[in-house]
Amino acid sequence: MLKVILSGLCVLAAAAPLAAAVSPANIAGRWQGKSWAQQEHEASLTLDIVRCGEGWCGIKVASDNTCGATALKIGAGKVEPDSDYIAFEGSLQLAPKTEPYVVQVSIFEPDADEGPGKPLKLQITGDTGGQFRAYRRSFPYEAQLVRSGDAVCHAPQTVSSLR
Repeated sequence: MLKVILSGLCVLAAAAPLAAAVSPANIAGRWQGKSWAQQEHEASLTLDIVRCGEGWCGIKVASDNTCGATALKIGAGKVEPDSDYIAFEGSLQLAPKTEPYVVQVSIFEPDADEGPGKPLKLQITGDTGGQFRAYRRSFPYEAQLVRSGDAVCHAPQTVSSLR
């Protein structure tokens, strides 16, 4: 009987991290990685994502760690049913006076085969034209980032998360 109880507790303990998975608040922090824009070469991207109104803002961080403009504006995020990630929708504008991408941002835990203690991952997928079309074959903008620490930059007081 003791073996049955212990094995049941082991199963519950192993399943607990899965149940506690990722929440929308996990998006806060510094994210770094590679980005790709259509017909351009790979580039490095660093964003400090912080609370901004009802949603989140991503402040672009320069290579010398100085805080730049707000580049990413996304909503509060929603948990996708029967999945292991959180989806956020909004816009990404990496340079002034350019058309912003309509983006879907997802955060998720690394694959189990990568081992324990690996940082969360963030995927940004962007489209032009004012509407995100999730079922296209390729996207004009993509970025894969990993959480590298806490955010240092702050969103301006006047920024709305969905403007």
